Amino acid sequence: MVLFQLIIGGGVFFRVVSGMSLRRLCMVESLFGMAQMGVLGGILLVLIRADRDVIRARRGYLCLKIGVMLVLFGAFMNMAGTLSLFTRATDRHPIDLYFFLEQGVGYTGGFTLLGIGLWFWLSSFHVAESSLEHLDDEVHSLGREKAGLTRVIEREIRQRKTVEAELLRLREHWLTMYKDAPIPIMRGSSGRLPIEWNSAFAEMLGYASLQEMVELARKSGGPHSIWQYRIDAEELFAGLQVERPILGYETRLVSKDGAPLWVRMDCMTTSDAEGGRLFYCFADDVTDRRIATKSLAHNERKLRAIMDAMPVGLVLLDEKTREIVDVNTPILSMTGFTRKKLIGQVCCDFLCKGDASVCLSLDEDDGRDFMSGECDLLMADGSSLPVLQSVSRVMVDNGPCLLEAFVDISEQKRLEHLKEDVDRIVAHDLKAPILGMINACNVLLMDEEIVQGDLREILKTIEQQGRKVLRMAGMAMTVYKMEAGTYEHTPTPVNFMMVVTNVLAELQDVAASLEVTVDVDSGDERTTSHHGLHVLGQEMLYESMFANLLKNAIEASPRKGTVTVDVGECDAGIVRLCIRNAGVIPLEIRETFFEKYVTSGKVTGTGLGTYSARLVVKTVGGDIQVNTSDTENQTSVVVTVPCA
Repeated sequence: MVLFQLIIGGGVFFRVVSGMSLRRLCMVESLFGMAQMGVLGGILLVLIRADRDVIRARRGYLCLKIGVMLVLFGAFMNMAGTLSLFTRATDRHPIDLYFFLEQGVGYTGGFTLLGIGLWFWLSSFHVAESSLEHLDDEVHSLGREKAGLTRVIEREIRQRKTVEAELLRLREHWLTMYKDAPIPIMRGSSGRLPIEWNSAFAEMLGYASLQEMVELARKSGGPHSIWQYRIDAEELFAGLQVERPILGYETRLVSKDGAPLWVRMDCMTTSDAEGGRLFYCFADDVTDRRIATKSLAHNERKLRAIMDAMPVGLVLLDEKTREIVDVNTPILSMTGFTRKKLIGQVCCDFLCKGDASVCLSLDEDDGRDFMSGECDLLMADGSSLPVLQSVSRVMVDNGPCLLEAFVDISEQKRLEHLKEDVDRIVAHDLKAPILGMINACNVLLMDEEIVQGDLREILKTIEQQGRKVLRMAGMAMTVYKMEAGTYEHTPTPVNFMMVVTNVLAELQDVAASLEVTVDVDSGDERTTSHHGLHVLGQEMLYESMFANLLKNAIEASPRKGTVTVDVGECDAGIVRLCIRNAGVIPLEIRETFFEKYVTSGKVTGTGLGTYSARLVVKTVGGDIQVNTSDTENQTSVVVTVPCA
């Protein structure tokens, strides 16, 4: 600007000196002023357009813009002054306002602000250099960090690739295991198709291959076709939408041949990479189990119906605690208790009057699995009921239990008591006429002159048979009491040889009719006397015992056979009696020879003779055994009784 001013001033001075006209000089000066304004306007326009790119020294840049504007204002006032100078040259009137605005405000203020702006701007270059150095340091630091991060990223990428390769290997391994697993597996995405199965699943449904099953499912309308009812599949898939396992879900599928198949499924869900739900269902064919369960339930109902219909009260006990596990309906009817009242209670506290000593118990050491006996059953009202109790050991749920059966014998007891009363009355009523008959025979036999020959033998036979009838009448009640355990035995010395003699006389006719010889071997002649061999007991019992055994031996012997009776001496406090006969005991009754009602080969046999003999021997404190030999074709019954 100063340069422009100098040029203009020089031109004016040159024109004055050279005599150029003042008007021409003003025109030249106006042209120079317009050029000056154009240059300053261009500079201002450049500064304005570059303003958005300026980052540093904004205050200095603002001063530069304002300074250029003021200089532009001074140039404008200069041009205006030139025009005024033209007027002044004509009118000769000085104007100071233009000079003040041009020189004071325009050029002086503009150049001052330009100087200030250049000061701020130049000082910013130093700051910029420092910033650039700092930026270079930051760039180098960021470069190092970038290199470190690059190494870390590369290491993580290598690790990720390793992990991805391992995951891929594991996935391939898992897919191999899934396809070849022996357990039927179904997998898929919840709410999306298709569903996949493995080979074991197809084999479970009877298909030859997985491809055959998939192809048939595709033709039949999708995976739902393997279900017997579509609603079952929809129910299962709806449950798989929830993030929780489904265990023990039983559903009905259709096998290849169309038969229904019950399958248990245990399903679990997990999330996939896309946020969806994956499910895996492990299947198990439970058709046979359900059939067995249904059959078992049917059999249990049938068994319960049978147990409740039986006329026997049944109680199942825990063998160790003796607590009642189960009962049937008849025991409730017999006792008056409710099932709730009995279950869980100790048997002895409710059914045995609180006395454990009367309870039948099976001892594991003796090897027995069954016992029976009579007892009194406690009723709900406090009364007692006579029952026949039997106990057997059973296994229930792999645990040892006792099964007790109770049979109501109250009516039997009543009839037994009635029979006992009748037998007592009959025996009492029979004794008088029988004794009268025996006494009459004895009176007649005392007259030896009148009663002789056959008549005398007939009277002796009548007397013997009368005594036999009297003994039998007495034994009827005695045997019953021994069976019931109520017989009170009062032992007295008994001449055993007299018993043998009397019985031989009674059975003489029986032996003769069967052509059997009875040979008695006492071993010592003194035993035949009336004071030779005495045993403890009652004469009636010994006569009954010996008569039953001897009669049984005679009837079992072949015709023209011999029955040997050996009576031993008193040795170590016992007397041994042995009855031997030819022939053997039939195989089917050897183990139960002394049991009640056991007989074989006799039309009129009752099976009570040997049973009664054993009762008598046990009552007097003796022992009885039977031995039979197929090789020797011989049977012997050995009896031992206490000496007097």
